[in-house]
Amino acid sequence: MSKSLGTIWNLDPHTAKKHDILRRYFEAWLPIMARWNGRVVYIDGFAGPGRYSAGEDGSPVVVLKAARDHAYPIRGELVCIFVEDDFERCKHLKGVLDELSATLPAHVKWSVVHGKFDEHLTKTFKLIETQKENIAPTLVFIDPFGFSHTPFQTIRTVLKNDRCEVLVNFMYEEVNRFLSLEKHAEDYDELFGTTEWRAVLGLSEAAERRKAIHDIYLKQLKTTAKYVHSFEMLNKGNSTDYFLFFATNSLKGLEKMKEAMWKVDDTGSFQFSDHSDARGLLSLFSAHPNLAPLRDAILNRFQGKDVAIEDLRDWVIAETEFLPKHLKVPILGPMELAREVSVLNASPKRRKGTFSDGTLLRFL
Repeated sequence: MSKSLGTIWNLDPHTAKKHDILRRYFEAWLPIMARWNGRVVYIDGFAGPGRYSAGEDGSPVVVLKAARDHAYPIRGELVCIFVEDDFERCKHLKGVLDELSATLPAHVKWSVVHGKFDEHLTKTFKLIETQKENIAPTLVFIDPFGFSHTPFQTIRTVLKNDRCEVLVNFMYEEVNRFLSLEKHAEDYDELFGTTEWRAVLGLSEAAERRKAIHDIYLKQLKTTAKYVHSFEMLNKGNSTDYFLFFATNSLKGLEKMKEAMWKVDDTGSFQFSDHSDARGLLSLFSAHPNLAPLRDAILNRFQGKDVAIEDLRDWVIAETEFLPKHLKVPILGPMELAREVSVLNASPKRRKGTFSDGTLLRFL
């Protein structure tokens, strides 16, 4: 199932925020990957026409401009593949990118592929495996209009390669709307990669149902990637439209994606609503995040234990909603003053409230 939007359509606020997350992460990902690899790859699985009705940039243009304008000198080759199944959108996209090409540096290569994302990606990865080639670091953006043509097996094919990552738009609203229709049962088995979703059919309470669907997909991603994080997008009715799921085998990748998501929602709720944005309410709730849950989580996990500052930092990235910047000054500093934590290997010159690399902490 998918929405019928024609060749081009209006840009919704939550779509702009989605592109903001994509751009911010791509800008962090590109120099890290290009520093050690001669080639990196970006694949947009449902690329669209390249522009919206008022001339705003689509995701292919967002990424190419981010590569063009990046302050870091990229020496390796960036290969961007834009897959689009709709012929008219595909033609429109190629025209948009042809115009942009003259401004792109020589190391940025792009191609537009007319076809279905799952078929193209599966064929490409099988060819690479057959030829026993190493897969270059690859970021795959999967942004469908519905729940067709995004089988979980395709995502699994990508993520079984350690240097590949995916950012998936999971279309919750449409998935939930058609979940009880028997004619789509096989589609959902493919989408989730499991039949566990069938247990959700007995849930009638909206929040419980939403969490159950979210958690099943999250669990599935965690069967094939070390780290998974999500961001919720709400429509003008303030109902969940979709979840963005990011899956990676890199702790650094997870950190950079969470940084991008915190930039879009600095409350730490990992959520954006067209409803709140239209009413100008977002600024009322974005002053300072509530860090009390982080302090409580640290005590719950480490009280009575010793831990190196580096291990604590990695745990914050991997196991909490927070970032390393939330750890030392906002949390550990006050905890030391309250004698909830002590430094075991402090030098005579150390200032209280500072926690350099190599610091060993004991939570009391």
